[in-house]
Amino acid sequence: MKANIAIIGGGIIGSSIAYHLARDGRAGDIVVIERDPAYGEAATPRGSGGIRQLFSLPENVAMSRYGLAFYEAFETAMAADGEAAPISFRRQGYLFVSDGGDAKTMEANFRNQEQLGVGAEMLDPAALSRLFPSIRNDDVALAVYSPNDAWIDAYAALQGFKRKARSLGASYLQDEVKAAEISGGSVRGLALASGERVEADVFILATGAWSGEAGQLFGITLPVEPMSRESYFFRSEQDLEPLPFIKSETDLAFRPEGTGYTGGVPDWSVPGGWNWELSPSRFEDVVWPALAHRVPAMETLKLERGWRGHYARNRLDYSAIIGPWSGEPNNLHIATGFSGHGIMHAPATGLAVAEMILDGAYSTMDLTRFGTSRILAEEPYREQGIV
Repeated sequence: MKANIAIIGGGIIGSSIAYHLARDGRAGDIVVIERDPAYGEAATPRGSGGIRQLFSLPENVAMSRYGLAFYEAFETAMAADGEAAPISFRRQGYLFVSDGGDAKTMEANFRNQEQLGVGAEMLDPAALSRLFPSIRNDDVALAVYSPNDAWIDAYAALQGFKRKARSLGASYLQDEVKAAEISGGSVRGLALASGERVEADVFILATGAWSGEAGQLFGITLPVEPMSRESYFFRSEQDLEPLPFIKSETDLAFRPEGTGYTGGVPDWSVPGGWNWELSPSRFEDVVWPALAHRVPAMETLKLERGWRGHYARNRLDYSAIIGPWSGEPNNLHIATGFSGHGIMHAPATGLAVAEMILDGAYSTMDLTRFGTSRILAEEPYREQGIV
């Protein structure tokens, strides 16, 4: 099989890239290789689907702003074959809570976000209580509220990207890459598990938490590993005011979901690797106390289910890796290592990769600092404050 561009990985990142390339009209034949079209172990179906502008790095802010506008228009803009693409876009805001002693960083980030056009507001404890009376504030130094932020049904967005890309001519191939054929400093082809071979001019690695091992097929080292994270769905037995997506310096993260809430407390120290087994006591020992402390009404919540998913954790700096590989092979592009931000930054990543491949440079947003040269030089480019 021959194509102009081959994308390894058909998740939300790979499918966004396929869509943005296909809609341009200059990309030629695009093939997306995805070994599991049911996405049984993919991160996106298990993600929270949040889209926030509350970052310290300007690139992340720019990517989120693009993503917000993109997802707001997704249902109609991504309609394919006369069928709309609903993703349950819900603009209910984000709230960052400084309860871990790093208020100066949160305030500095807020000032920077203001300069970048984010419509957020900084709240003292009294203002926090006026907006959200159910939130405990006696140990909160300050909070930052971004009312325009949102969340979506991430799995619906993945399917929407895929369907639209296919309607524009991209092909999806259910198979697994087993080897890369490299000669003269370039990737010439891919050997697949089925015995087939794919040739292309440009190759894009977008395999999420599998990127570390996938990179080895191309003779490159990517500091990306699966980070297992537990999430839960629970209900409060008391009625609360509509809450935003809440993230605290002490790592509590949760948001409304239907008639309940979804979230948890990630353990950033967990060793890299695949782990699908739920902890028998983490919710009761860690998550429930954190919820009840921040929102006292949650003392009487009811846990209904839990699950695990895996971030594509970039061990170097938890920031995305986007762009052409610095060195050989010289026709390989990377889009991975989002460390939990892949859903919100998928639209911007698709656009940026398409611009780089088709035009040789970024034009909408400059993502050079997320490039692969920093990986080779081991020079971190990391978020400050809540990640």
